[in-house]
Amino acid sequence: MCTKVIIRKAERQDLERLRRIYNWAVLNSVATFDLEERTIDQNEQWFTDHQRSIYPLFVAMDQDMVLGWGSISPFHPRPAYRPTGEFSIYIAPEFQGKGIGDLLLRHLCQCAETLEYHSLIGLITGTNKASLCLAEKHGFVQVGHYREVGIKFGQWLDVISVQKIIRPITKV
Repeated sequence: MCTKVIIRKAERQDLERLRRIYNWAVLNSVATFDLEERTIDQNEQWFTDHQRSIYPLFVAMDQDMVLGWGSISPFHPRPAYRPTGEFSIYIAPEFQGKGIGDLLLRHLCQCAETLEYHSLIGLITGTNKASLCLAEKHGFVQVGHYREVGIKFGQWLDVISVQKIIRPITKV
């Protein structure tokens, strides 16, 4: 792992690096089911959507280098779903496997607790064993398995839904 990694809120100056990290995943992995690279305008809108305090966006930094990012997004647009968020984590390819995702997921879980989320959901490609193990390490459990719901690089892909109860609620 990099020795001086800090997690901080993403800033506008990080946008192009975040877009490059995500677009690498679009073109080279099944971590995202996007098939086309994110444009500058799409990235700008995505960033703006995450500037609201209930949908945070963080970067993992080592000195002046963004190594990866993590976010909490709405799990579903209907209002009753508000207490549940969906996490996403993307790491630059040269920093994968160095513990950056672990730091980001820990931070996202702590942030979700502070923001009074009831639960976090992750939708992880079935072949992404590293991400599935990471989620399990942080207390996420498999709650669903969607079979052959996406096709990318000529292969049918499953999606595993994982969930962690962040703040157990005793009464509604």
